[in-house]
Amino acid sequence: MSSKSFDLGKFVRAGILAVSAIALASCQTATTEDTLNVAEDPVTEDDLRAYCPRVTLNEGTAYFRTYTKGNDGNADEIIYQAIISDVTRTCKYRNGQLFITVAAAGRVVNGPKGTGGNITMPIRVAVKSGEGLPYSRLGKFEVAVTPGAGASQFIYKDDQIVLPEPTVRNIQILVGFDEGPYTTP
Repeated sequence: MSSKSFDLGKFVRAGILAVSAIALASCQTATTEDTLNVAEDPVTEDDLRAYCPRVTLNEGTAYFRTYTKGNDGNADEIIYQAIISDVTRTCKYRNGQLFITVAAAGRVVNGPKGTGGNITMPIRVAVKSGEGLPYSRLGKFEVAVTPGAGASQFIYKDDQIVLPEPTVRNIQILVGFDEGPYTTP
């Protein structure tokens, strides 16, 4: 026998880790073209070098739950639970304007009272510039949830943001679930 001993336990754990990583990676079904629309309007080198404001998940807005009627806050009465797990953006400069596309990815699962069907999630994208709010849009995004199928993944995209080309780098993009009241569109 050689001086290096074979550890079967480590080998099995490494194999399980590799299979798990492949399984998780296969859950991702969206492509870059789905999210960024690269085929129609390619990103230029100038776009890549230009200022593109950061996008962040608005504090306290990553989760969304629906409950049976009159049982808000009761964990045993949850119909659906959703989470935004990642946010990103792309920027393009054209004719003195900044065009921003924001994407939010996440998952929806049935709660204890879930039976499957469609869930409509209120997702807000807001753009702050200093103390101003030049853009705020509430999207009502629908996702189909299948009973017993585990998590349903989603990608929400807002490609309606058009701002004058910024002269100061003080823009912040916020994304999150917005359960109201709805005082902006």
